[in-house]
Amino acid sequence: MKVLVSVYDKTGIVEFCQHLVALDHELISTGGTATLLKEHDIPFTAIEKITGNPESFDGRMKTISFQVGSGLLFRRGNEKDEREAKSLNIAPIDMVVCNLYPFLETAKKDPAIPELIEMIDIGGPTMIRAGSKNYASVTVVVDPSDYSNVLSEIQHTGKTALTTRKMLALKAFQMTASYDLSVQLELARRFQTELTLPQFSLEEKQLRYGENPHQKAKLALVRNTTATVSLASAPVLQGKEISYNNYLDSDPAFKCVSELKNLFPNYATAVIVKHGTPCGVATAKTLTKAITEAWECDSISAFGGIIALSETVTSEIAEFFSKKFVEVILAPKFEPEALKIFALKKNLRLIEVPLKKKDMGEFTVRSINGGLLIQQEDEKTLTYESIEIKVPTDMQRLDPKLFPFGQTVIKYLKSNCLALVEKTGQEDSEVFRILASGVGQPNRLECLTKLIASKITAKNLSGALLISDAFFPFRDSVDSAHALGIRYILQPGGSINDHEVIAAAEQHKIGMAFTKMRHFRH
Repeated sequence: MKVLVSVYDKTGIVEFCQHLVALDHELISTGGTATLLKEHDIPFTAIEKITGNPESFDGRMKTISFQVGSGLLFRRGNEKDEREAKSLNIAPIDMVVCNLYPFLETAKKDPAIPELIEMIDIGGPTMIRAGSKNYASVTVVVDPSDYSNVLSEIQHTGKTALTTRKMLALKAFQMTASYDLSVQLELARRFQTELTLPQFSLEEKQLRYGENPHQKAKLALVRNTTATVSLASAPVLQGKEISYNNYLDSDPAFKCVSELKNLFPNYATAVIVKHGTPCGVATAKTLTKAITEAWECDSISAFGGIIALSETVTSEIAEFFSKKFVEVILAPKFEPEALKIFALKKNLRLIEVPLKKKDMGEFTVRSINGGLLIQQEDEKTLTYESIEIKVPTDMQRLDPKLFPFGQTVIKYLKSNCLALVEKTGQEDSEVFRILASGVGQPNRLECLTKLIASKITAKNLSGALLISDAFFPFRDSVDSAHALGIRYILQPGGSINDHEVIAAAEQHKIGMAFTKMRHFRH
């Protein structure tokens, strides 16, 4: 096996190469790596013997050549490629061990442009990408932490496994992509008087502006989910350009309606979002009933809102919105007759997008000053069987479906948050909906005593379930819930004062259950 070794970070490279040579593999090397191997008496073939040309231009030209590129790229087992390689005297290169010039580390020191430019690696990314493209036959190692695993496989089987080569290729492409982005951002900072928005993907479109008219914005399509069609890539059937804020509001609406449809496949769901927070959510046997109930949850906030629907939009649903002002309607499908009705509202945006399935492996990205925060999306769902009833009272009389419904809704409300949910009707007429919510407060108690309390005057709460996105730190929320007539509470639990909170529930004969699952959304 021929191994091309050219690394800037030489951590562990001597030991790695010594083991490769001991396993009877031939090394090809260049530049400073070749000098280091020579110092340790490790045999290798100099790169110029492969390329037929000397290293030139102060090392700018070393590995870029027909011979090296061909040795990495020709397809093993392909008769035509094998014949051409033989006729051209091309020897296969089976492994690339390479890492890149430290451009980002150099940029942080703010050097002069000529010094910075010399840290833009050209040959390294070329070799890495060529070998990674041919992962079926070529192993590409860009991270010294992978040396031991690669050696272990070679020692046991004589070669690396295909699954290993795939994972190493993914890591390599990720590294070169990150490297190129670092170069682009740093040169943009230095070459342009006005900093442009960075490019994160090949598919991007400019938006009219960001959250406010003085902010620039664009939409970059990235594969942060296994879904083939996403909210960002879904077709817009009509209306004005989707704005930055429209997308921000559409995301929780789309995810909430999708999750409720996954939980209740035989029901229809409507979600209304205003300023990033659901203000109306209802699940019912028909979409007409669901959207009617969702609108009535908070008809004032629903004005100018974002609507997400779980079912095909019919002319009946279109007629419902014909005299209402909303910004966007998302649904898996729109019937032609519905589109005719919506066409009269030329500014209304219609997005046709398949609902999100369960466990799509989505991750989210948010920026902070100087960095990106990346996490898995909160795709955990609750089942009635998984809750732990701490204070039974008559809590079992509540419909079991109310618990996962409410827990799903609370996931998409801004923390701190509390929500009252209820079930109305029986069998074919049953509806699950938000009754009131308190969101975005630094003080959890005020979510209940100010926001929720103001919305439930004179309402019968005997069948309502109060849900919290995080535990109650003190008993005061339970005492206030009792004062409002609330009889059932669902919360994660886990406070050091759980015993005090449970005692308050027992005192007031309030049923309480723990989910052991927090759902903050900042």
